[in-house]
Order: sequence, then C-alpha cells, then structure tokens
Amino acid sequence: MKILKTVLCAALLVAGLCGCEKNLIPEIDLANNLEGSWEKVYPEGVQDAGLVIWTFSSINKESQDPFILTIYVSDVSSGDSEEKYIYQEHQNGYPGVGSSTPEIYLFELDHDFMQEDRKAAYTPAARYYVKECSKDKLVLSREEVNVDGPNLIEGDVTFQRMGLYTK
Repeated sequence: MKILKTVLCAALLVAGLCGCEKNLIPEIDLANNLEGSWEKVYPEGVQDAGLVIWTFSSINKESQDPFILTIYVSDVSSGDSEEKYIYQEHQNGYPGVGSSTPEIYLFELDHDFMQEDRKAAYTPAARYYVKECSKDKLVLSREEVNVDGPNLIEGDVTFQRMGLYTK
C-alpha cells in the first residue's frame, strides 16, 4: 500500500509539472527589444525631480558594431548631463536554460578595447544583469562599476520604453 501511495504521488507530481507553463524562466530577447530609448521608472512613492533616459543604438546596422549607449539626465537642481558608452551584450549558457542570464557591459567610449590578437584587453565601466527586457519594460541589476569619480551610471534600475509610460 505504501508503494502504491508513493507511485501515485509521483504520478500526480509529474502531471502537475507537465501542466505548468512551458518556460518558467522567461527568455530575454535583447537583440529585438533593447535598441531604443528607455525612461527611468521611479519606485512608488519616490518623488522624481528630473528625467533619466537611456538610449541604446547601433552605428552600423549591418555589423552591429559598435553599440552606443547615451545616458541623458535632466535634473531640476543640477541641470542637464549626457554621457556616452560603448555597450556589449553577453550571455553565459544557453537562452531558455535556467542559469542563462544576459548581461550588458559598458565601456568608456574612447577606450581602445581590442588588441592586435583580437583578444579583449579592457575593463568594463559597468556590468548589468538583465532581469527583464520586453517590448515595453527593461529591468537591470548593476553588478559592478569601475568608474572613478562622478558619473551617470545607476544601480538597479527599471525603465519603460519612451512613449509608453504614463505617470
């Protein structure tokens, strides 16, 4: 009787798992969703006194190299600021497989990051894990920053695609 209960419980568990959504970890499609302008969404109850826009773009559509990130900040007290970075998408593992988390690396725009042997010879200005990237929402979690002094690189941040966000 105990074996029958164990087999029945195992069968119910398998049936329950089969009925779940096919992909429990949503696939993040940076190639089709990242490019464009994104406005920072402030957490509920936080008074925003300005505007933060990150614009991801590519200069050469055929080669997709280099990718440029323009960070624009308009603040009531300190005015407008803008910085540009080269960005590179990176993904460990395989899309759709549990441990695969896309990353975005930011590099100084004027930094020569390739040597003659084509091996990477640079330190990124910042690294972000991409938690979500859909047609209308971008969620980034900053893992490290290697820039000394003041800069416009933020910590964990949520964006809404420009034109879709209403306060």
